[in-house]
This record gives sequence, structure tokens and C-alpha cells, in this order.
Amino acid sequence: APGSTTAWLAWWSGAADELAEVGARALAAGATRLVAGGPPGNYVESGVDAADVERVAALTGHGFTARGEHVDLRVLTDVTPHAAPGVSIARCADDLDETIRAAFGDGWAWESARAREHGGLFAARGDDGAVLGFAAHSGNLCHRGTFGPIGVLPAARGRGVGAGLSRAVLADLRARGFVEATVPWVAAETVGFYGSMVTITARTRRLTLARALSGTGWP
Repeated sequence: APGSTTAWLAWWSGAADELAEVGARALAAGATRLVAGGPPGNYVESGVDAADVERVAALTGHGFTARGEHVDLRVLTDVTPHAAPGVSIARCADDLDETIRAAFGDGWAWESARAREHGGLFAARGDDGAVLGFAAHSGNLCHRGTFGPIGVLPAARGRGVGAGLSRAVLADLRARGFVEATVPWVAAETVGFYGSMVTITARTRRLTLARALSGTGWP
């Protein structure tokens, strides 16, 4: 992305010359590191499947190292929408870009704007109408029934806002014909949050693999 020092390797066939070309283009654009997978936003996959040992070995052989990991969940969408007292949740046609950008960054604002185009953006508001949080679906990989992103403003946390938003989004996916949905980029400590609301049918452990870019020794 313009102005970013990180470049993303959205997909790789395994060919060394392709990796070399990506590295050269990233260097020319001013990037200082290359990350395998994709950031929140539009991506092919959220990271490298840890079970794909050949791909992991190929990338580490080209200088990539593990910088973190997360889980992609597949969940059933058979939930009943429910909002906490003093909280209303509804589909949002308003432009929440600035609110989301200020609290959660450019990536989530961009992805949520895409979700709004598909009617997949929901907002939680207090009795005074102030925004407490948001959740979305179909901002990327909409053919898979993809959940997220979701964010609750710090002052509103601990009130059940996130659970209410999650239920609204999953129920909307169900209404669109998705019996299951993908919940990507889940931190290990957050899996229990989703497990308390829905049935988890599959978990994919994904690695964030990255390497520094330099003018020599690439790939």
C-alpha cells in the first residue's frame, strides 16, 4: 500500500522467480519487509496454513520467519440476535469510516466500507444514539460468508456489545443462505468468545511469516 513499509505476498505458487519479482517490486515501492498472506482487508488467505509444512518450509528456506499466529474458525450461523440492555443494533447505511478509522485504523475502515456496499455493516448504539461499536461481514471473500471485522469502542467494552454485534452479523449471514461462516484472524484468547455463542466446526492455525527486504541476497 502507498506509504507503507510492509508489502504482502497475497499468494505464491512456489516458484522462486515469482518470489524474486515480488521482492523487487516491494523494494522499488519502498517496503522494508514482506509478509506472507494478507492483512485485514481484501486477501486470498489470512496467513500461511501451519499444516502446509511444504509451503512453510519453502518460505522459511527463503528467509521468512514466524512473527505470530492466529486461528481461522468455521462456525455455524444458527444464532438468535440479542442486544444488551441500553444497546440497539441495526444494519448501518451510514458512513462510519472516520469513527472506525480513528479507533481501529485504515484497514478496518476500508474493509467495513466494502461490507456496507453489500449491506453487511451493523452498528451498535447507546440510548443517546452514540456509536458503541460495529461489526461487518462480506467486506472480503464474500462468497465464503466471511465474518468481520468487529470492534467495540473502549468505553463501551464489558457491556455485551461485541456479543450482540456478532449475533446480528451471523444471523444476517444465515438469512443469506450461509449455514457456516468463516471468522478469520482470531487470537487464541478470543476463540472462547466465539465458542460461547456458536458451534465451531473447524479451526485452521495460520502463521504470519515475514522477512526483511534488502538489496542483496533476494530471494
